[in-house]
Amino acid sequence: MGGQKRFRMLFFFFDEEDAQIKETAIDTSDDWGKAKLYYPSRDDPESVELSYCDIKCLEPQQYLSSPIMNFYILYLQRPLSSANKIRGEYYFFNTYFYGKLEEALLKKGDRFSRFQKLRRWWKGVNIFEKAYIFVPIHRDLHWSLAIVSIPPKEDDSCPIILHLDSLSLHNSKQILDVIHCYLTEEWKFMKIASSNIPISDKIWDEVPLKIDKKEIKVPQQKNEYDCGIFVLYFMERFIEGAPERLKRKDLSMFGSQWFQPEDASALRKRIKDLLLKEFESARLEFGREECRESPSSSSESVD
Repeated sequence: MGGQKRFRMLFFFFDEEDAQIKETAIDTSDDWGKAKLYYPSRDDPESVELSYCDIKCLEPQQYLSSPIMNFYILYLQRPLSSANKIRGEYYFFNTYFYGKLEEALLKKGDRFSRFQKLRRWWKGVNIFEKAYIFVPIHRDLHWSLAIVSIPPKEDDSCPIILHLDSLSLHNSKQILDVIHCYLTEEWKFMKIASSNIPISDKIWDEVPLKIDKKEIKVPQQKNEYDCGIFVLYFMERFIEGAPERLKRKDLSMFGSQWFQPEDASALRKRIKDLLLKEFESARLEFGREECRESPSSSSESVD
C-alpha cells in the first residue's frame, strides 16, 4: 500500500496587537487557497471571517460583499487608526444591522418585543453617549451610509441624522425616518432603564422632536459598482476630518467637492493590497509547515 500525502487547510487568525499569524489545522483535501482569515482575531466576538475567494470582489468593476465591507469597517477601528484618539466616541454597526432594524421597526405586530431582541446588537452600549454612530445600508444592490451625530451633554444642540449616497439611489427620507424611529425607541427604553442622562436635559426630554435629519450632498461615483467603496471612503474621510462633536455649521465640510471621486475609487486597490498581504503571509506559513512535515512524510514506507 502506498503512502499518500495528506493536504491540510490552514485557518489563519490575524491579531493586530501582536502582529502574528496564528493557525489551526484540520485534515482536508482542499488547498491553502481556501484558508480563512479571522479579523481582527478569532477570539474577538465581532471578528469577520474571510475566505481567499472574497478578494475577487475587489477586482475592477465588481460590487463589494458584506465580508469585505465589514473587514474594512473593523480595520478603521484598529488601535493605530486615525480615529484612535477618540475611537471610544464612535460606534460602528456592521452591514447586517440595518436590514434587521427595518424588520424590527416596520413589520406589523409586537414592535416592542422585536426591538428588545434587536438591542443585543449594541448590548452594554449607551448609544447616546457616543459622538457618532455609523450605519451602512444595503438595499436594492446598492450601498449608502447613515451617520448619527449626538451632541455633548453641555450643549443644547440637537442630534443629527445624515444620509450619504454616492448615486442618490436610496430613498433618503425613508432611511432617515427609520434611523429616527430607532433613536426614538432607544430613547424610550433609556428613559426607563437608566438614570444617566447623556445629553442636555433640555434636549433629552424631547429627543424625538429635536432630531434633525439631513440628506447630504456628496461626491458621486462615476460608475455603477463603486457604491460600497464610497461608503467605506465616506467613513474614512469623516473620521479624519470631523470635529469631536458635529454641529449644523460643520455640515459645510460636505458637498460635491469634499473629495475627488478618483480618491474614493482608489480605496479598492488599497483594501485589496491589504488583504493580499495577509493571505500572502498565510501562504508563506503554509510553505513552512509543509517543509517541517517533509522528513516524516518521506520516511513512510511503501509496501
